[in-house]
Amino acid sequence: MSQKIDLLNFFLIWISLILAFNFPFELFLFSYIVLGPLHYMTEINWLDKKNYFLNRQSDKTGFLVIAGVVLLILVAGYFVNELGRWDITKNLYNSLLQFSSEEGITQYIEWSSTVLFVAVFFTFIYHLTSSWKNRIVLVSICFFLSFFYFKNPSVLIWVGVFLPTIIHVYLFTLLFMWFGTKKSGSGWGKANIFSMFLVLFLIVGADIRPIANSINPFILDMTIASNFHAVNYTINEMFGLVKDHKMNFYAPYVWKAQIFLAFAYTYHYLNWFSKTSIIQWHKIEKKKLIAAIAVWIIAIILYTVNFRVGAVALFVLSALHVILEFPLNMLSLKEVTAPINPFIKKIPVEVKTKK
Repeated sequence: MSQKIDLLNFFLIWISLILAFNFPFELFLFSYIVLGPLHYMTEINWLDKKNYFLNRQSDKTGFLVIAGVVLLILVAGYFVNELGRWDITKNLYNSLLQFSSEEGITQYIEWSSTVLFVAVFFTFIYHLTSSWKNRIVLVSICFFLSFFYFKNPSVLIWVGVFLPTIIHVYLFTLLFMWFGTKKSGSGWGKANIFSMFLVLFLIVGADIRPIANSINPFILDMTIASNFHAVNYTINEMFGLVKDHKMNFYAPYVWKAQIFLAFAYTYHYLNWFSKTSIIQWHKIEKKKLIAAIAVWIIAIILYTVNFRVGAVALFVLSALHVILEFPLNMLSLKEVTAPINPFIKKIPVEVKTKK
């Protein structure tokens, strides 16, 4: 069965890439709007059944508390930022300015986005010590240090921008695939890992010549409303390709970054939905299934009516699924790098699945 799923994923990788080359903006929006919400709901339920890939059932409460605090700070920063963008909430935003300067609000927003690192750090030390006392002390130190390291531009970029986006959908997906292939020894699984690397070289080396004004204005407006043009901009800025701090949507490097985003998000979701027989995410209680479908339909309606409203409404679910996946991401990283990291203590993972 694993071989068949891996073969299917081989085709999904290349189909996703072909579509991304031909419809970079449209494909990204379709995947993000239609596939994204259903992915959030089904994965959160699956992670809960797997005890979030923690070693013991008793660890669950502590992890969820830390995840909840990080999510609360992250969501607060996101919504404070949104207050100043909507006419209906500008008065509330102005009221906040009476208690803090605009610079202070900006710093809070930037700090809140980097707090994701606290959750990542916890999942790292989780595999180094089984003592909750030690874990809490170390996480508290990391949280305290976050008031200082958030001012570093590199931290803002890698933690605030890339971690919940391209690192989550590309790198962590690759690690998850590598982890599975390491256990199964599947030949097609190895081909898929090679394909994921090859995709990057094909995108970078492609001769892209965008036709001026070829992007539908509606699609362009939705792309900007999604804020993912900022991710595109940051990728190119990091490589020194941005000129005059302006984003030219018809520059070849912008299209290449958009092709990568479209591919990464589309395959991230398709990879998940293709593995029903292996990870069995589809085995869900009837009530939860109905709730998931209801949220999915509502999300699509909101996105259709007003993309910005849909993005704001679904931000909590999106951020939550990123945070709750960190233990699995760290486990995958630990297992994949085990041969070259002998100093990392091998802690057996005893995942108890809910029936």
